[in-house]
Amino acid sequence: MAQPFEDAASLHMYELLGQLLTDFTSVENTCRTNAETQFHNHWLVTQAPVTFAGMAYLLANHPAVEIRSMAAILLRRKGLKLTDGSNNVIYFVTLGEDVRGYIRTKLMQSLANEANKSVRNKVCHATADIAAHMCDLGDVWSDLVQLTIQFVQSPNAEHRETAFRLLSEAHSLFYNEDPTSLLAMITAGLQDSEEAVRLVALKAGSDILINAEESSLSSLGTVVPHMLNIIPSIVMDPSKDEESKAALDALGELALNCSSVFKGTHQTLISFMTTVMKNTNLDSAVRHAALELLLTLAETSRAQMRKQVDYPLILIPILLEWMSEHDDDEDWYLSENLDEFDQSSNETVGEQSMDRVSRNLGGKIVLPIAFNIIPTYLSAPEWPKRHAALRCISAIGEGCLKLMSAELEKVVGLVVPHLADPHPRVRHAACNAIGQMCTDFAPKIQQKFYDQILRGLIPVMSDVQFPRVSTYAAAAMVNFAEEAKMECIAPYLPDIIPNLVVLLNSSKYFSREQAVTTIATVADSCGEAFAHYYTPIMRLLMDILKEPDVELSRPLVGKALECSTLIAMACGKEMFMPIAREFTDALQFVQSSAVSSDDPRTSYLLGAWTRVCTVLGPEFEPFMSVVLPPLFAAAKHVPECALLDADDEDPSSEDGWEVMNTGLQRMAIKTAYIDDKCTAVEMLMCYVKELGPLFHPHVEETMQMILPMFGFIFHDGVRIAAASVVPLLLQSWVKADYPNEKVIALWHTVANTLIATLKKDNDASVVSQLFDTFHDALACAGPTILTEQFLIDLIAQMVKQISDCHARFLERSKTDRSEDADQEEAIYLEEEEEADDTILQSIGNAIHQLFKAYGVHFLPIFHHLVPALDACMNSAYPSERRLALDVYQEMIEFTPAESITYQPHFLKFMIETLLDPEAHVRQTAAFGIGAAALSTGDYYRDICISSMPKLHTVITAHDARSDENIFATENAVSAIGKICQRYGATGLFDVNQVLPIWLQSLPIIEDQEEFGPTYSYLLDLIETGHPSILPEGSTTKATPQLAKIVDVLTQVLAIPGLTGLDGLMERMLTTLRRLLSQCNDETRGGLWNALPDDRKKMLSSKGYF
Repeated sequence: MAQPFEDAASLHMYELLGQLLTDFTSVENTCRTNAETQFHNHWLVTQAPVTFAGMAYLLANHPAVEIRSMAAILLRRKGLKLTDGSNNVIYFVTLGEDVRGYIRTKLMQSLANEANKSVRNKVCHATADIAAHMCDLGDVWSDLVQLTIQFVQSPNAEHRETAFRLLSEAHSLFYNEDPTSLLAMITAGLQDSEEAVRLVALKAGSDILINAEESSLSSLGTVVPHMLNIIPSIVMDPSKDEESKAALDALGELALNCSSVFKGTHQTLISFMTTVMKNTNLDSAVRHAALELLLTLAETSRAQMRKQVDYPLILIPILLEWMSEHDDDEDWYLSENLDEFDQSSNETVGEQSMDRVSRNLGGKIVLPIAFNIIPTYLSAPEWPKRHAALRCISAIGEGCLKLMSAELEKVVGLVVPHLADPHPRVRHAACNAIGQMCTDFAPKIQQKFYDQILRGLIPVMSDVQFPRVSTYAAAAMVNFAEEAKMECIAPYLPDIIPNLVVLLNSSKYFSREQAVTTIATVADSCGEAFAHYYTPIMRLLMDILKEPDVELSRPLVGKALECSTLIAMACGKEMFMPIAREFTDALQFVQSSAVSSDDPRTSYLLGAWTRVCTVLGPEFEPFMSVVLPPLFAAAKHVPECALLDADDEDPSSEDGWEVMNTGLQRMAIKTAYIDDKCTAVEMLMCYVKELGPLFHPHVEETMQMILPMFGFIFHDGVRIAAASVVPLLLQSWVKADYPNEKVIALWHTVANTLIATLKKDNDASVVSQLFDTFHDALACAGPTILTEQFLIDLIAQMVKQISDCHARFLERSKTDRSEDADQEEAIYLEEEEEADDTILQSIGNAIHQLFKAYGVHFLPIFHHLVPALDACMNSAYPSERRLALDVYQEMIEFTPAESITYQPHFLKFMIETLLDPEAHVRQTAAFGIGAAALSTGDYYRDICISSMPKLHTVITAHDARSDENIFATENAVSAIGKICQRYGATGLFDVNQVLPIWLQSLPIIEDQEEFGPTYSYLLDLIETGHPSILPEGSTTKATPQLAKIVDVLTQVLAIPGLTGLDGLMERMLTTLRRLLSQCNDETRGGLWNALPDDRKKMLSSKGYF
């Protein structure tokens, strides 16, 4: 068979090919590049059969090791490469059967005879990959299967090692083999006399188990004890670092992908792996691999590992010990790179692992063990232990969120004192802990402990002796300020700002950059309260913008652009106007010098111009000629793509590349500029929104650019942003009084694209945005823009999306939601459910707008939705039930009389769901009853009154005000108030019995949409002196009703950041002051003293009292 491929002519060609391959190994780039070009153009493309036969001959016969090696590499790489212009066909498949047969023969010949281990492994790799790919196409290489079986029994250790490499890398070839025979082969390899064979057999066993059919897994899984038996002799030998890590990595892959096979071995694994972790004679990489195996098992066999009491008891102390293993390295103090740390150090691995342990085991297990050690470490004389304890608190916060939140006062009390620790590294760790906690426990930690935290954190920002510490304190201030209300942070500005100014004038660029970022965040949180510092801070920032262009300072200039414009937004147009011209000149100066594509100032410039537009509003229009060209250029960016061969290394993610698998081919896409494209489109939204009708000259050009982005497959954010711009563009023309026919024509180009995208886009966030786009377009342009066919198509897509959401719900219902479930899959399913919830909510919003725009004229088309809504009401998926309630509530509001026709569909359901097991469904049902009470006419009077017992059940439940139930409770409270307000005077129920209960169920704090109707009614009752609310004589003594009214009103007035509400707040304050003024001093003092201290402090800080 081989003879036709080894005649004189063929051998001559192989010799020429061998000479060419010599150039592939050249150290000269030009020589190597020329060889690669010649190989592709004159060999691979024009004479593929000879080329591949030649490479097979060379890898088996050439005397030079480097040529045999290169031939094996190229045979694999090019053999599995898609042919030029092919339709997903690789070169190997296009070769004739005789050529493929010859190549297979030479590969097996090389496997049998190759003496060089490196070459043999490359040949094995090529053989396995080709065999596995052809097997997937139904072409099983039977001779290779037999050769592998022979090699397993060979007296030659090299053959046995090769056999298990083939079993590992081409495992699909062997699944037709009897599981008993396969098990015997792996077991034989694990018991081989040669350690190298045992190691490869371990990897083969792992790969075969990972890819085995479920039916054969139980029998094959009996090999696991044999796999574990070979570990101790390898891993406990300090001279076998590489072998030990390879063995543990193989087990780690098995734990990740097929953890069930470890059932019954967890205690043994915990005991041995923690012993390895504690053995300081072993290489750290080996100890880390042992840890990784345990962590992986905890993630993939969560329930079983949670039952292993020894696991956290042994592991957590080890991790804390690792976290304290570092010296007081002088480089730490001198480093300019604040993010630089050794990923492979015990300290870093320990901290990252503590985070994983807490997330997998949860607070009930982790907190008692960790906090049994942490106080001891915090009081230790050795600073590394105090440092480790603080880093541990940072690491476990997310995983122990619920329980730590309940103990937050104690935890804050442990951390804050160490902001003044004598050692700078410990102060740095305390700043890290505070910053992380301010993120994990926001906004609770800001609201309750702002004084304690700020008094501890502010002095650290003045630690000029240790710039890294003072800078990190400023970074922690960002975490605090991001979720802090103005009232919490504004009183401390006199201490915060001077410290930040010192940092801003530091000689360290990282300190200056952080100071700018922190000032921006603090200003954003404080709003107008920052006005006192506006002028000096803006002058310092303007000085930075005018500094000479030095590459090192460009990030600082970018951050100064961001900071100054955020301050302008916080303090308002009036303060900004005196320097507006100077500032925009500075912006244009920076823009003219930021010409390089990788200049960090470029992205900051786009954001800065956008914020200036937000501040100036219509007066920004003259700058559009400066802003739009670079913005359009960024928005029109076409992503850079590259097809990768099988052996090509993935390009660096640090350079902005992302790799996607597309069938047989991998594609690299440079995502860095795609993010800029997305940002540019998002900023366009701002310009159109702020300029309104003044943007009208750019609408058509923008729309032509935006619509194709609906199909931009590389980035869902681009598609979402593009869809979000559309209604604003329509609104610009509407406000500019463009003829209605032009607006309609513009919308029709959008409508076709919108429906087409809905039909093909499966990304939930995009789908929900498309419905939102329709909602907003209809709201701004009115019903005349829609055609009947569009509405029919839109309703059809709504029905389809409801059906798709239901189908996904059914699939999720089948999945394992127990503690032993795969955590990554559980997170994915949670995200999918949230995305489906958003789709259904967007559909509900769109239907709301249709009812609002068309009223009764929408009902004929609405009728097509009714079967889908009927199905929603009978669904076990809460969000579907909620959608049905939402839609029929809209019908009641906008078509009350006509809704009677549909009552058989929804009325009983609405009443029953007042007691639905899902809180957000109860909330929607209660809101619907409230809306029915306020609807035109008395069509729902009897239903509303008869629903009050169920509403009473909701508001008096023992857990009515839990985080989960609070919105349902508040909507039920509001609904009772609306019923009393509308029907209390009818005599159909005793309102004087209901009102005292209603008063005691107040306040409404969370659902601010219900503030208006609820508190307006309460104030009406107070002002009219309703006896059930304010009995006669209440101002001469502190009656329970008066005390309750004062408590309710002060709770609402003390809500941080709450203002206005269309005059409601002022009315509440006026009423409260009037009530208190009518009381004698003793009563007034008693009422005030009964309020909690934090509420009195907040009321005073707002200037109310």
